[in-house]
Amino acid sequence: MEEIAKERPPGYRYSRRGTLALLRQLSVIDNRRNALLLVLQWAIVIAAGAIAIHVDWIPVYLAAGFVIGSRIQCLAMMMHDACHGMLFSNRRLNDLIGDLFVAYPLLMSVDLYRANHMQHHRHTNTVRDYDYRVQRKDPDQHFPKAGGAMVWLLVRSVIGLNYYRVARAGRVWAPIANFHNPGRFGFDYRLALRLRYVAWALLVYGLILWSPLRWQLLGLFMIPQFIWVNVFNRIRAMAEHNGVADERELNGTRTVIPTLLDRFLIAPLNVSYHLEHHLFPSVPWHNLRRLHAHLMTDPVYVADAHITRGYWGVIRELMPPPASTSTNVLVTRSEVKP
Repeated sequence: MEEIAKERPPGYRYSRRGTLALLRQLSVIDNRRNALLLVLQWAIVIAAGAIAIHVDWIPVYLAAGFVIGSRIQCLAMMMHDACHGMLFSNRRLNDLIGDLFVAYPLLMSVDLYRANHMQHHRHTNTVRDYDYRVQRKDPDQHFPKAGGAMVWLLVRSVIGLNYYRVARAGRVWAPIANFHNPGRFGFDYRLALRLRYVAWALLVYGLILWSPLRWQLLGLFMIPQFIWVNVFNRIRAMAEHNGVADERELNGTRTVIPTLLDRFLIAPLNVSYHLEHHLFPSVPWHNLRRLHAHLMTDPVYVADAHITRGYWGVIRELMPPPASTSTNVLVTRSEVKP
């Protein structure tokens, strides 16, 4: 984190001293739990798809797609943990399983995502942060937005009119877009990794295309992925660093205390505790709520942390207050205690 110290004024960084002892306990990776969680997600996906194909009725296909989409979001969060080396404690196993069963089905690569994501952590909310640069160029991510503009953003996301913006930004994580090894973020996407993806794609897509159920299989997995990426993942992403004051580290990232519906649709595996993750990226998903509870005993954290209750609360923060709609005032903070 030395880069942050160089890019930020004195006093920007939050002191970690009071959490270091607990951090050793919270940073332990639970291999068995993560393995069972991964198996469970794929079991639900396969079961939902099998039921839909067996019944062969449009409402059942829609219900199955809804369930599968929620599991796709869960897999995306597991890929994020794999990028941090927190899916499995063995790094080789972490990256191999993370690619074969998490990232590749989502058209991404753990290694490519890691190269970008580590830059994001080192240079959060600065021009050296690729995510920040994408947000500055994308009018969909310019806030605040008046009520009508926010509704139109969500409508366009549901019907896919702005999906090209997500796809364009996400090319840096996609093996197919990096097969020529452009060396983005200083990362060498070596030939062995590229050939591994080719072998996986030939085997998996070959089996799907060979199957007489090819269109049902592709539709059940790809269409929900399209919807979740462009709607629910967009909401999660815009909540993380948009509309924050960024005067200090504690209000440069937003934590969202999720509702049950938020956890199912938008933020499974405690990913909404994003401030905690940025402060202590070695803590795996299952300990983030415990970390949050510990930090809430620190008066400095309570006073300065940007905490919002629910993603509907985030959307309201990213719109001007009713009395100041015409003044284009930026909403920066919501200090709501869980």
